[in-house]
Amino acid sequence: MNIGERIKLLRKVNNLTQLELAQDLFVSYQLISKWERGISEPTADMMFTIIAKYNLSIDYFFANIAKDRVSNEINKILDAFGQSMVDSPSKKPSLSKISQIANVSQIDIEKHFSTFDDLIYVFINRVDQSIVKNVEEKMAESKDLKAIFIFELAPSLYEKHFELNLLYTRPYISGIWVKFINNRYKRIILNNLEIQKSDSLTLEYFVTILTTMVSTWMSQDNPESLEKFQKRIEHLSKHELMSGY
Repeated sequence: MNIGERIKLLRKVNNLTQLELAQDLFVSYQLISKWERGISEPTADMMFTIIAKYNLSIDYFFANIAKDRVSNEINKILDAFGQSMVDSPSKKPSLSKISQIANVSQIDIEKHFSTFDDLIYVFINRVDQSIVKNVEEKMAESKDLKAIFIFELAPSLYEKHFELNLLYTRPYISGIWVKFINNRYKRIILNNLEIQKSDSLTLEYFVTILTTMVSTWMSQDNPESLEKFQKRIEHLSKHELMSGY
C-alpha cells in the first residue's frame, strides 16, 4: 500500500470527505486528491502532522519499509544519508552524494524513497525507534516519569549523539525533527500515564522544557557527559513543574 492509498484509507476510516480532511490539515482538497492519486506526496512534516492528529503509529506511511529494516540496501542508504549530512551543514545533500557514499545507484535509492522527504521520514523513524522503544517498555512498568527520563531516556540519547546532533543542527531536517519529537513525547506520556485535562498545560511546559534541554545537549559537537546531564534533569525535577507525575 503506497502513501496515497494510506491517506485514502485514513480518510475512509474516519468518514471524511477530501474537503473535510483538507480542512483538518489546512490544505486544499485538490492537494488531498493529488496525494490519493499518487500525483504528489505529502512532505515529511505533513506526514508527522497527520500521524499526530489522527493518533497513528509512527511508521504508518512506511510500514513495509519499517518491517524490512533488516534490508542491507535500505540500511546502507540510511547510513549514507547520515554521513552525507556531515558534509552538508546548511544545504540538503543530493541523492547523487548519498548514492556515492552508499555505493547504491540513484535509481535503487529512488526505488525505496521516491522523494527526499520519504528519506527524511524513514531516517527519523529509525533514530526514534532505537531510542523510544526501551522508554515505552519502562513506562509500562513504572509511573515514575522523572526516573524514566533520567535513567532510561538520557542514556539512549547519549548513545545516539551522532544522529541526534545532525537532526538538531541541520536546518533542512531540524524543524521536522523538533515538531516530531515534541508530539512523540506528549503521546508517550498521555498513552501511559493518567493525565487530567487540567494538567494539559503542565504537560506542555514539561515537554517543552525537556525537549529544549535535550536539543541544547545534543546540538553540542562534544556534549557534556551523561552524568552531568542527568544531574541537570534531577535539579529541574526538584521544582514544582515536574512534580505530580
